[in-house]
Amino acid sequence: MAFAGLKKQINKANQFMNEKIGGVEGTKLDDDFVEMERQTDVMCELVEDIQLKTKEFLHPNPASRAKMSAVKGIGKLSGQAKAQTYPQPEGVLGDAMISFGKKLGDDSLYGEALVETGESMRQIADIKYNLDDNMKTNFLEPLHSLSSKDIKEVMHHRKKLQGRRLDYDCKKRKKEKGR
Repeated sequence: MAFAGLKKQINKANQFMNEKIGGVEGTKLDDDFVEMERQTDVMCELVEDIQLKTKEFLHPNPASRAKMSAVKGIGKLSGQAKAQTYPQPEGVLGDAMISFGKKLGDDSLYGEALVETGESMRQIADIKYNLDDNMKTNFLEPLHSLSSKDIKEVMHHRKKLQGRRLDYDCKKRKKEKGR
């Protein structure tokens, strides 16, 4: 019984080679189906590209992105899930302004202006952190789910269909030879 499965695989491989090298024409798929396949391929590329571009939008500094992914990977390997957030440049600038504004003292108008501007920069950083969280939760995670589950399943079924089409064409060719 296992030999029948192996024979079927050999027949499908033979049919595939005949189509690719020998110029044998396989069963034509419906135009609507070919268009759906094309749209599925485009959708797969789109999801991957959008995910990448969104991550670049949320974290524009490539060095920080690389550092975060390295720390995340090392944390997974060592069993420590360290949730490190992307350092928003506005927050870093705001902290510096507040620090130096306080060092200048309460009697310095420039120091007070630095502290207030620093607080504003921190608020902007907080807003960007919220944007980051919302984008991940409401946009990136559903896209990842679509990519890892639905599109993967469609691709699996397309591969199965191709195997069945090869098997069908092989049986059809053998039947035509028998006549």
